[in-house]
Order: sequence, then C-alpha cells, then structure tokens
Amino acid sequence: MSENFKVPEPEWILDQNGNGPMFWRRDISEEQSSRVKFKHDVEIKEFHRNPHELLEPLWTQEIQTPTAFTTSMACIVCLTVSLVLPWYILGGTLY
Repeated sequence: MSENFKVPEPEWILDQNGNGPMFWRRDISEEQSSRVKFKHDVEIKEFHRNPHELLEPLWTQEIQTPTAFTTSMACIVCLTVSLVLPWYILGGTLY
C-alpha cells in the first residue's frame, strides 16, 4: 500500500560548463520552472573568496583546551547546584 505514495526520484544530470568543474543539476521543464523574472536588467555576479579568507583566524590558535581540573570543577558546581537549590527552595533545614 505504501508503494502507491512514493515520491518520484529527482532526475539529476551531471553537467559541465566548458573546462570548468562538473556539477549536478536537475532538468526542469519550462512549465515547472520556478525562475525569477526581473522587470529590469540585472547583473549577476559570482562570489569567490579571497585566499586570505580561507585561512584559519589567529584567535583560534590562542584558545586553551580545557584541563581535567576545569572539567571536574564544572561537574562539581553543577552537581552542587542541582542538589542544594531544590533543597533550599523546598525550605530545607539542617536540624
């Protein structure tokens, strides 16, 4: 019964513009085309990153990795808060 409701697979085509890299595209008929139509001429530009933008930022090299001490202290604080806070809210007493 579920075979009747299958969505058809998109028909992808491996394409290439000139000597450029290959890319996957879908062949869409004109009736199904959802292209945007502009009232006036529009200049389409491609975005290319500069080589320096692909480098890792300097601040990432200065980050210190957490030690076992800081991790254990964070766990102790979380456990203390999760145990003491409900006791305090419920009006706990020591005697």
